[in-house]
Amino acid sequence: MGVKFSTQNLVSNVTGYVTGKKRKHCDSDDEEVNKVIDIALHTPKRKKLISTAKYIYQALFLEGKNSDVTVCALGEEFNLHRVYLCQSPYFASMFGGSWLETTQKYITIDVVDPLITIDSLKVVLGSLYNCEIVLNPLEIVPILATATMFQLDGLIEKCTEVMLETINPKTSLDYYTAACQYGDKKLQEVCFKWFLVNLMPYYFSHPLAELRTIPISLMAKLVSHPDLFVIQTEYSIYVMLKYWVYLHLYPESGEPSITSVNEYFCSRTDKLPYLLTCEGKQFISVFQGLRLQNLISHQLDVLLILRDNIIPRTWLDPVILQQWKNVLRVNQNDDKGPNDVSDEVFLANSLRCGRVLSVNERHVWRWTGFHFGVDLLMITDGVTLSIKRNHRVTVVRLNEQRQIVYMKQSDILKIPLAKGEEIQLMSFDKDLQYPIIISANIMYTSPDNQENAIEESRQSVS
Repeated sequence: MGVKFSTQNLVSNVTGYVTGKKRKHCDSDDEEVNKVIDIALHTPKRKKLISTAKYIYQALFLEGKNSDVTVCALGEEFNLHRVYLCQSPYFASMFGGSWLETTQKYITIDVVDPLITIDSLKVVLGSLYNCEIVLNPLEIVPILATATMFQLDGLIEKCTEVMLETINPKTSLDYYTAACQYGDKKLQEVCFKWFLVNLMPYYFSHPLAELRTIPISLMAKLVSHPDLFVIQTEYSIYVMLKYWVYLHLYPESGEPSITSVNEYFCSRTDKLPYLLTCEGKQFISVFQGLRLQNLISHQLDVLLILRDNIIPRTWLDPVILQQWKNVLRVNQNDDKGPNDVSDEVFLANSLRCGRVLSVNERHVWRWTGFHFGVDLLMITDGVTLSIKRNHRVTVVRLNEQRQIVYMKQSDILKIPLAKGEEIQLMSFDKDLQYPIIISANIMYTSPDNQENAIEESRQSVS
């Protein structure tokens, strides 16, 4: 077999380089390459050796190799290392002071918090040996409890981040309780705001069994709060509270009908108002949050309240008398609407009402009841919200977890209205998606000083 090689091109290229025809272009290319190489060589590269972290977690924590201390908690033994445990101020203080445990190789920890579990201990102690941690929202409260005991602020912060992202109907109460117990004010505030928005739109429109989970202390704060999102009017709160009381008294009752709840209160042979009975006194603080002046603006509502005999007449009679005085003042032109009312007084006395708008279309509605001859129409066309005296409106949209993803609130507005006049309260964002919830605070007359005295007398009831 014969092979023939050609050297013509090679000779030509070599000749070119030797004679310098291409050297200038080549030198500039080399300079650029050298610059890139020089930058690459002088730029430190940070690389994470995942295998190292995994080895430390596996060999030292899970297998307990070279352990110098055994920690026993909830009957479970953990073969650990002081140098890692001292990341926790709890252990650093234990090992660094003149405590008995300072030199002991076997330490028993007395766990008094019932929320702490063996699994949460494994997660939290294991976090001292690893650079990352997996936090399951369904198990986050025990982990927060354990991190709090060991004073691990960094882990507590990460738990809070996860909880803030996952507040929903299934977690809200556990998160709120944990926030109160462990002093997390931010989480407590966000959870409480979630309840203000969802108490009536969600709990009173979904399986009522969930309503019984709201404890008395939380319900009292919610009912008395000016920013509670009330669907319809104050009487709706009263009806909800009747259900709630019944569910507390009969936790195994399932889903009671309105008939069975009404019959329970109406069929009592005791003439004493329910809230003054031994059984009912525990609920006094909750019903004190009702704004009775806004609860008696409809004839049928008054008849039903008297029939139920839940609220003492000693609460109702002074309010009814005061409302009659307000009617006379308005009729004689002595009261032409709220004047010089502070925001605090307005929010404490205004009518709370609201409505859920499911679709983006024109809506026109009024909240029923006697409002001193002022017939207010609320109007929205999907873009603006209008009213046809002090007045404040809040509009929110919720995501799948019923967290607020859009909120717009007007200032407290003093609105003089002529008959048939329409005034725009706010405009919506163009991309606002439905459903939305509208909450309003409305005041028709100036508060009377005697109303404060009535409120003080109610609060003195124990």
